[in-house]
Amino acid sequence: MKRVLLSAVLAAGVVAVPAPAQAAPPAGWREVEPPFLWPRRTLEFVEAAGAADVWIAGAQGKVGVPLPTGGYHWTFGNPVVRRLKDGRWHEYPLDGWPGVSYLTGLAQHGDDVFVTGAPDLPYVARFDGTRFKRVPLPADVRRVDVRTGPGGTWAVAGQWHDRSLLRLVGGAFQKVPLPAGYLLHDVVAAGPNDVWAVGRRGEGDATVPAAVRWNGSAWRDVPVPALRLNDSLYQVSVTTSGEVWATDATRGTGSVDNLLRWTGSAWAKVTPPQEGYGTLTSDGSGRLVIRGNTPWNPATGARNGAVFRWTGSGWQTTEFPSSPDTRLSGVDGAPGTAALWAVGHRDLTPVLLTSAP
Repeated sequence: MKRVLLSAVLAAGVVAVPAPAQAAPPAGWREVEPPFLWPRRTLEFVEAAGAADVWIAGAQGKVGVPLPTGGYHWTFGNPVVRRLKDGRWHEYPLDGWPGVSYLTGLAQHGDDVFVTGAPDLPYVARFDGTRFKRVPLPADVRRVDVRTGPGGTWAVAGQWHDRSLLRLVGGAFQKVPLPAGYLLHDVVAAGPNDVWAVGRRGEGDATVPAAVRWNGSAWRDVPVPALRLNDSLYQVSVTTSGEVWATDATRGTGSVDNLLRWTGSAWAKVTPPQEGYGTLTSDGSGRLVIRGNTPWNPATGARNGAVFRWTGSGWQTTEFPSSPDTRLSGVDGAPGTAALWAVGHRDLTPVLLTSAP
């Protein structure tokens, strides 16, 4: 039918108007050709191991399952994990991938790279230099989110009130007892004996935001100021310079309404960018980086993708006006440099951008 309609249009002498070309990325940025992917592909995660060594992850297209009532139910296709190194893309096997599922995370620090997936049939695999090998998990955990950092690899598992804290020991994850009365959502190891975890705790009939710090042998509570619009912290992050930050934003698409920075003795509130979202990260010089959007522009009817970088007193904004339909889904800094890598989508097409030379 589409061919018949197209022939009729051409016969009538109607010439299709090409879509307007995309302008160049902002100054200092460039687009990088992604690897070959099927139609309806997605790129959600990016981790930069170096200025010219970057990992990306997502899904290799979507599969439409016909519904009895008409239409389709779209499910993610095969997982995508690719590495750009030495100027070309590399693909590595995912041992034990549990079939029809999707990736839920990509974590990297130095030579350690992990992928997670299959929330209800948890999957965690670690890169060994040639392939991703599955990492053993305690039998009863679900929805595992891995965080690897300068102090080792930890994870949070479970959902709602069924939460577990895990630590990678000898190639397998082991449960770590949670402090009594705390429901923790995220964890990061700033050092071998300096681990932070955030979430909430009960206080009378209410819950309040909470943070705890582990010194290698015991947890201690670190008081958290009251949060606007929220009673919990969902992320904690350590920058490449060792700064610790926390937010009420969930990873992925959560809105950064509250942002805290550890001063060495207490949490200090920092005004977040107006439309910051998702995962906290940093550039190679240790400055906090958050992705997001510019405010709605009534004149253009669009929001542009943006990257916000902390200067120490405010936010430096990089706007992507070259493609108002681009939405960034992940950003990460290359260690030892000020370069950033970002993944996102322009309409249904994945886009990979970098400020690396």
